[in-house]
Amino acid sequence: MTIRTWRRRALALLASAGLLTGVALTAGAAPASALPNFTFSPVFMADGDVRIDVKNNGSHAGYAYWWQDPYLDYPGDTLVANDSLADGWGIRAHLSTGRVASTAGHNSPYEDWASGNLGEGNRYTMWVCAVKGDTAICSSRYEVTA
Repeated sequence: MTIRTWRRRALALLASAGLLTGVALTAGAAPASALPNFTFSPVFMADGDVRIDVKNNGSHAGYAYWWQDPYLDYPGDTLVANDSLADGWGIRAHLSTGRVASTAGHNSPYEDWASGNLGEGNRYTMWVCAVKGDTAICSSRYEVTA
C-alpha cells in the first residue's frame, strides 16, 4: 500500500467517524417539543387579587396568587404558589418584600402559602418563576396592593 492510498483510507475513516459522532450527538439531543416553553398570563380580579397562570408547552402547570386580605385560616396578605403538572418543574411566587411561596422539591400536585400582614394600601410587585435546580424562567412583574 502506498503512502497516498494509506492517507486516503485514513481520511475516509476519520470522515466516517466524524459523521457517526455527529449522528450520535444528534440522536441523543432532546426533541424541540420536549424543551420547556413557559407562558405566564396575569388575571386581575375586581377585588384587587391577582393570579398569574403558568403553562408549560400549553399544559396548565400551576399558578401564583395574591390575596390582599385574610383568606380562610391565613391571616393577612397571602402569596400562593401552586404546581399542578408533574413535569419536574416547581412554581415559585415572589413578592417584592422578599416573601416567597414555593413548590420546589415537592411532588405535584402541591401548594405553598406565605402569609402576613402588610400595611394597608401599600403597593408591591409580584412575579412567578418556573424553577428546576438552578434554572428559573420568570414572568413579568405585576403591581399588587396590600
